[in-house]
Order: sequence, then structure tokens, then C-alpha cells
Amino acid sequence: MCQFPLFETLAIIDGEIQNISYHQKRIDNAFTYYFKRNPKWDLSKIIQVKDEYTKGLIRCRIDYNETTYQINFYPYQPRKIKTFQCVYVENIDYQFKYSNRIALDKLKTENTDEIIIIHRGFVSDCTIGNLLFLKQGKWYSPNHYLLKGTQLTRLLEEQKVSLTDIRAEDLFDYEQIMLINALNPFDPARAISIASGQILK
Repeated sequence: MCQFPLFETLAIIDGEIQNISYHQKRIDNAFTYYFKRNPKWDLSKIIQVKDEYTKGLIRCRIDYNETTYQINFYPYQPRKIKTFQCVYVENIDYQFKYSNRIALDKLKTENTDEIIIIHRGFVSDCTIGNLLFLKQGKWYSPNHYLLKGTQLTRLLEEQKVSLTDIRAEDLFDYEQIMLINALNPFDPARAISIASGQILK
């Protein structure tokens, strides 16, 4: 069994931890479900940002188990994702940030930059975050997400995004697609056109 079965990834911008309360809540929920108890530590106390990580965008990864954790920091360069491949699955579970990502990694294809996971006929996520879709001036995210990310949670609370069922056959009814995760927040400039042949079914 993996020493640290769960992990969390946070963004640090110029020394400031982003959305820390949302990450804390997700860790709390994971502890309750996975370990049947509340965590004995909180992120605001255990994450100490060293001077060399106080400039620019930094990726902070916390690997943890029931009793201990390890924290690492990495300079972050966003991936350039311009093409997606639809991948169809019937059974997959990633409701928490499991360190074992074999099931997700097996879905990846060399044909495109990233995939769109179609779970039992419905659009869900990609392998590294949630997906947003633009239609008639409004942003939507699939009801059938695998993992409810911190960025998605915040956007829903701020009513900037709505959840909806998106079937595979409805995908091309939308105009744009955007990937979001802890290190890639909502930014319409990153969205790409669905009609431009960037998505392969």
C-alpha cells in the first residue's frame, strides 16, 4: 500500500497560498471518509513558505496519510493544452485526490494534449482538473464530475458557473472549453473553441 494514499495540490502566488480554506475543507472531508476521523492538523499552520518560493507561481504538494504528511514545493509552468480526445469509461472512482492515479493515467492518449472523460455517457473531467463549457454567454460544468475541485467549488459559490448534465452527444452544442484546477484558475483567455476541431470524439 502507498505510504501516502492521498495528496493535495495548492497554488502559491508571490508567497500567498491560494484558496486555502477550500483545500482544508477537502482534506477534512477526505479524512472523515477515508480514515473515519477529523485531521489533527490544518494547512495554515503546517505550510511554511520558504523565501525561495515567495516569487511567482509555485506548486505546493502535500502527500498525507492518517498520521503524517510531507510537503514539497515546485516552480510551476502551466501546460499548453489545445487539443482534447474523448475517452469513454464505465467505471472509475476519483472522488478524492488519491496518490494512486493509475486508472486515470491509463486513459491518456498520445494523440492529444489532454482527454475528456466520458463516464457512462456523460461528460465528467479531464485527468488534471475540472472542465468548463461556454454556451450563449454562460459557463457550465458537468454534473458528473469525478472530483469536485477547489476552483470549481469557489466558482459555484460565486455563481459564476452552473452545473448541468452534459451528454457526450451534446458536447458540440457548446462553444468553448476551459480546464481549471488549483494552479489554473478561471480565465476566459485560456478557453479554446470547440468548433475549431480541437476536440476528437
